Amino acid sequence: MTFEEVINDIEKMVGLELESVKPGANIILTGVDRTAKRIELTTSAGKEKTRPFSELKKIWDKLCSSPAAHVDSVLGGSGSSRNQPETVMANLPYIEWFFLDGKKHLTLRKEPTHDYGTLLKMDEVTALGIKDKLTNIDNTACEVVVITDDIKVSAAAYESLTGVPLSPVSPGIYEQYKDKIRFIFVSRTSLKERVEPGTYVITTGSITDTGQTININDRQFEVYVQGDLKVLFPL
Repeated sequence: MTFEEVINDIEKMVGLELESVKPGANIILTGVDRTAKRIELTTSAGKEKTRPFSELKKIWDKLCSSPAAHVDSVLGGSGSSRNQPETVMANLPYIEWFFLDGKKHLTLRKEPTHDYGTLLKMDEVTALGIKDKLTNIDNTACEVVVITDDIKVSAAAYESLTGVPLSPVSPGIYEQYKDKIRFIFVSRTSLKERVEPGTYVITTGSITDTGQTININDRQFEVYVQGDLKVLFPL
């Protein structure tokens, strides 16, 4: 799903009172100004406010690249004003919320789980799984992606070597954490883009545009292949 589609969905909530995760901080979404790239709202105290699309996009990008998003951290601060973009995003039908260490987090679901303009707190069992993923990511020193034409053979070989089973992430994608390294196995048939099979290291850096990007489980990467060197740069 693109951010433009998210804006389309937010527009469907215009006129609705949106319940806030923070009690007593409900808002009414009154408009979406595509020209100014801002949403318009009225607070519970009756004050008219606007918030930029850029805040919503930061939250959306974090949701697409991480198991969960702590909005105050994503937007670089805290305060009641941060609650407004959080409320808008939390009322989308494919976003749920939960507490982690006493802090509100949002998480993206694969399918809609509630109606537009409503909140849904994630069930405790599922939330524990998200928390475990966040803990693993915080402790991850390196990520390695294996893109293969035969996911069953590759996964079986790796599990035989390590003795630890891979966990399914989504159709055609599996993962394992071992010694602070996250291994991601991807079936090439699950990718929309054509990409050379092989083992890729995920890293950050500044490179010239290679002209090729891929999307793996809602994370977008730029692909760099030079001889035997295969690297993915997060976008």
